[in-house]
Amino acid sequence: MRVVRQTEHSLTVELGDLTVTMLLDGDTVMVPDCLRGPEGFAPGPGDLVDGRLPLPVRAFLVQGREGCMLIDTGAGRAWHKGLGQLGAALAEAGSGPQEVDVVALTHTHIDHLSGLVDEDGGLAFPNADRIYVATEELMAFRAEPRMIPVLPRLVPLEQGDGPLPGVVAVNAPGHSPGHMAFLVEGRLLVWGDLVHHPLQFARPEVTWKFDEDPDMARSTRAALFDRALAAGWLVAGAHLPHPGIGRLERDGAGYSFHPVTR
Repeated sequence: MRVVRQTEHSLTVELGDLTVTMLLDGDTVMVPDCLRGPEGFAPGPGDLVDGRLPLPVRAFLVQGREGCMLIDTGAGRAWHKGLGQLGAALAEAGSGPQEVDVVALTHTHIDHLSGLVDEDGGLAFPNADRIYVATEELMAFRAEPRMIPVLPRLVPLEQGDGPLPGVVAVNAPGHSPGHMAFLVEGRLLVWGDLVHHPLQFARPEVTWKFDEDPDMARSTRAALFDRALAAGWLVAGAHLPHPGIGRLERDGAGYSFHPVTR
């Protein structure tokens, strides 16, 4: 693995035949009680910025000879101020929406699917003829009125599917019923919302307010942390600290995250 490009809102790593580019859709903040732990738990001052939990929102572009796939699409203008910058991040990275052939969603929460549709209600990625969504979340996707233009391109996604050669879907349920991670080149696990805040590395038992099944989310996080360590995978996530790609290490009873550098 090597970092081949870095800009203010993007970072590209080379993995064999494929490259993966982190794209920053923007930064927002959440209230402290979004992190949930045992009785008496509360995030410390060092976990907060001006009393709030920082929450970057990221997507990931996978490029190779067989095509160009976008994992997640950011929040568009449908959620918090400061988000919806995916197009600018793509341009910084030397790409653009016209180049995206395939989109694969880790799940169907607002900050992952909303960027599929532009502000005028049209297709934000007009050449993406396949939009992969986990089977368990197809109903939720179809129930979102803004996604009507995308429905003809919808493709069910299951564990083990390969939406692009060199990329394999990995079940990661708990945060949502069909939450998926994607293993790229057998070396980099793009894990969506497995982690929302760095505190969850030191204390992986801490869950997130919007985990639909907190117990399952906790057990999935522990299992994928262990798999990543055993296999030596790099990891990447929608809400990880800058630049959103790095390595895991054991750190006492917990773990630590070490961002990649150029």
